Amino acid sequence: MAKNGLGRGLDSLFESEGPEKKEDILLIPLGDIHPNPFQPRKIFREEEIRDMAESLQNHGLLQPIVIIRREGGGPEEYILVSGERRYRAAKSLGWDKIPAILRTAGDRDLLELALVENLQRSDLNPVEVAEGFNRLIEEFQWSQEELARHLGMKRSTVANFLRVLTLPSGIVQKIEQGAISLGHAKVLLGVKNSQEQLALEKEIVQKNLSVRELESRISQKQSKKEVPSWAKRGRDILSSMLARPVAISRAKNKVKFTVAIENEQEFAHFLKMISTQELVDQTENGVKK
Repeated sequence: MAKNGLGRGLDSLFESEGPEKKEDILLIPLGDIHPNPFQPRKIFREEEIRDMAESLQNHGLLQPIVIIRREGGGPEEYILVSGERRYRAAKSLGWDKIPAILRTAGDRDLLELALVENLQRSDLNPVEVAEGFNRLIEEFQWSQEELARHLGMKRSTVANFLRVLTLPSGIVQKIEQGAISLGHAKVLLGVKNSQEQLALEKEIVQKNLSVRELESRISQKQSKKEVPSWAKRGRDILSSMLARPVAISRAKNKVKFTVAIENEQEFAHFLKMISTQELVDQTENGVKK
């Protein structure tokens, strides 16, 4: 039989054959445990599993995993609630059994338990947290307020995590990989144009921008887009002279004035108006004021 690696003194709590209950801890065959279908964590890095396996070899399992009985399954079938890294590491070492705490839970409790257990250990990246929150809201019809109250969080915290999922998929992937922080994500959410968000995401990764540097970068870009006061005055004068709305925008280092023309007759009238020297003189004098 493979070594079970129970921490010092912990193996004395169990009989050789199990599962035998002892102080709410069971010694469960690994083959009887199934993955949690509501597990919010999607990424389990190989180096994490190797580190955990090394810890189990050196120190044994210091904290049991948490399981529930599998609904509709056999009497000895269980669902893993928390401790998946420990479970995977134990399997990689060839353990036959693992210490576990048995709890009673339905689907809602199963997802909530998995979320809370992982959140308390900071095991989830922001995207996994957001997806877990979103799944609770969609599957159990909770409002953000109800979810926040149930998890003991501020509603604004829940809202900020959920907003991460509205970013372009490429940015969400970078957040999931840890290349972009939640702080970066919050700043990017303040940028309305998705193409600008993606361009900034590349700068964050390539230049290793801090959150403060990103904020400064966005501020600089926004200031460059501001229309100068003389152009605003010019727009007002043109609108008055031409008796039609004139739009204004920045085009790189230039200012662009735009007039909408509906038909050929309007265009002819427009040409006649701008061809008069009086209009040109009045426009120039107005802009210089």
